This record gives sequence, structure tokens and C-alpha cells, in this order.
Amino acid sequence: MIRIRPFRAWRPTPDKAHLVGSRSYVSYSPEQLREKLAGNPYSYLHIIHPDPDGDGSRSRHERFMQVRRKFQEFVDEGWIVQDERPAMYLYEQSRKGLLSRGVIAAVHVGDYRCGRVKVHEHTLSAREELFKHYLDVTGVNAEPVLLAAPGTIDLDAAIAPLCATRPDFDFSTTDRVRHRLWCIHDEGLLRTIDERIKTCEALYIADGHHRMASSARLAEKYGVMDHDPKSWCLALIVPEEHLHIHNFDRAVTSLGGMDTDELLAALAQVGPLHPLEGTPDTPPKKGTVHVCTRKGWYALGLPLPMGTNDPAALLDASVLSDTVLGPVLGIRDLRTDPHVKFVPGTSGPQALEAMIRNGEAAVAFSLRPVSFAELRAVADSGGCMPPKSTYIEPKLRSGLTVYPLEH
Repeated sequence: MIRIRPFRAWRPTPDKAHLVGSRSYVSYSPEQLREKLAGNPYSYLHIIHPDPDGDGSRSRHERFMQVRRKFQEFVDEGWIVQDERPAMYLYEQSRKGLLSRGVIAAVHVGDYRCGRVKVHEHTLSAREELFKHYLDVTGVNAEPVLLAAPGTIDLDAAIAPLCATRPDFDFSTTDRVRHRLWCIHDEGLLRTIDERIKTCEALYIADGHHRMASSARLAEKYGVMDHDPKSWCLALIVPEEHLHIHNFDRAVTSLGGMDTDELLAALAQVGPLHPLEGTPDTPPKKGTVHVCTRKGWYALGLPLPMGTNDPAALLDASVLSDTVLGPVLGIRDLRTDPHVKFVPGTSGPQALEAMIRNGEAAVAFSLRPVSFAELRAVADSGGCMPPKSTYIEPKLRSGLTVYPLEH
């Protein structure tokens, strides 16, 4: 039984919500980061990255103390205020053809340790420790873990009346995404949401594996009980139908000494290879990958893995690595090989064509998006998906609902 609870969030004032909320710090290039910091004094990036001109001599603890002090500056300025009573938060993202809606709440870390919050990728102990230290020193968690609830929990029906009311936040960002947020105080609605979530045997991490693991490590460090805020992790829970899974394509910068004709001949030895008439306008079917070369587009049939029922090994991304990227192109580790670039499927096949045309890539592979059923099967089996298997929306903003880790 999944345990969730409301909390007293720190939130930007309504007039500054569109200025405070930021994408994840790691999603910005150094140039974009400098531009954001220079042009927007209210951005949560000033808290996350309070010393952009530092020389790197400060210890990790000192850097995290700077984050804590900068957060307090925002509080002192009145740009961020804490809700007077605990709440959950209905959060919605929408853009043309896409809608995501879910509930922001605190999720008990014990459900993660007991396997009721399931994972589909491995985490690094060093990163877990880094984030645990960050949470411990700063005392706040500003970026929710994205959790998916399988099947239908009929959450939309429960929150429909609230969606018809005026939201606390309503703004659009430069990526043409509209963000709306409602504060949920009504005891009856809070109970209904809690009951709907409790019907789930498990929730599935869609994004934020390291954040979830670090929250669990923090709770274990202090041996805290359920009443302590350190026993809980900030999360956005979305029903399966509001989770949008896109593909992550692979662009390879070198053919390892082959020319394009030699590459095509090698691919034809892997599986059926057929030329396509122009740019593909639909994703490839299961067991097929679209290949962009200097001589146009092709459809490559991938061989069916033999002798395994491992859901992770059956993914097209795994088969592509095992039969093409490794044996044909010499790419053994997607995490470290400098010849591989990952392109979100939301960019479309035209982005791969452009990379081939301008010389950024020698060949590119467009994959079918992983289904939620496939993601769930990997997580249920205790397996691990290949690196960059999914590009998942909604992409959450930091700083809109900040979870306090201290009483």
C-alpha cells in the first residue's frame, strides 16, 4: 500500500511563479545558464547555482551552505512563502496535442526500499551520496521525482471539479508549455486522492531515480520515523495515461573506417534492409529501426533475441546495441563512448537528417518509443533499461513546490 501525505510547501508568490520556476540545472549549457542568471533575478537557478563565478575552490559542504543561504534570501525578500497548512498540489502541463496532469505529494521512502516504488535503471552510489548531502545541508527538496501509476486510478474524475476553478498558478514558458497548479486543502478530496493511490500495488519511477535513492539514504542516516519530513520524498504522481514516453535516438559520429556503402552492406547482414521513400513520418514498428545515412533513409529489421525472456534484452534499443552499435560500429559502452550522441525523439527525424547533412553524424538510428508496458515489465523483473531509452514528459520545473526537510 503506497503511503502519501500532504505537506506545507514553500512556493513562489503567484506574480513570480513564471519567473522562479526553472528547468533542471543540468539541462542548461554554460552559456544558457549565464544568460538565465543575468536576465532573471527571480529564477530558482540563483538558488541552485548561487556562485556562478566561483573558482571551484569551495568544498562541497560550503557550496551547499551557499544554496541554503540563497534560499533564505528568497524567503526574506518575500519571493517564496510557505503555505500555512499542509496540502497536496494538482499540477498540469499542456501544449499542442499533449496534456499531463498529476498530484504533487510526499511519498514515503519506505515504499521505495520495500519495492513498492519500482525502478528501471541503476543508480550510482557516488551520486546518491552527493544528493543526500545536498538535501541534508540545504534542508529543502525542490525537484519532484516523477512517478507513474499503472492502469486507471480514475484520478481525473476526482479532480475534475477542481480543474474547473481558478488555479493558484497559471503561466506559459518559452517552450510553449502551459503550467497550472492548484492547492488542495479540501479534506474530502485529499482522502479521495489518498484512497485512489492506495489502490496501486506499485508506482514506477519515470524520472528521478537518484533523487529517490538519495531521499531514502537521508532517512536511513538519521533513522527517522514516519512523522519526520526526512522519511518522505517530494513526488509528482501521474496516472499512466498522463505519462508521455518518447524515443531517444542515437547519432553516431564515426563509421569506424567504413564508407556508407560498406555500412549498408554490413547492416544488410544484420537483418532485412529496405530503402524508404523520403523522411519517415511515423515511428518504426516493433523490431525495426529507421536508419538515416548520407544516401537516405532505410528500415532495418532487427533480429529477434534468442534464448532470453529478459524484458530489458528484448527492447529495440538493446537489440540495436547488441547487433549493430557494438559488432558493426565498435560502440561497447553507450555511457562513455564519445562517438554517440543522443537526440530526443521530440526533435523529429528532421533533426537526424540535419546532423547527417552538416557532418555532425555519419549515421543515425531512430527508434520506436518504449511503451509503458515495456517499462513496467523491466521494472517488475528487477532489470535495467539501456542508457537513454526514454525521453519522458512532463518535464518538471524546480522551485514551484519546495518540500521542507526540517520541522
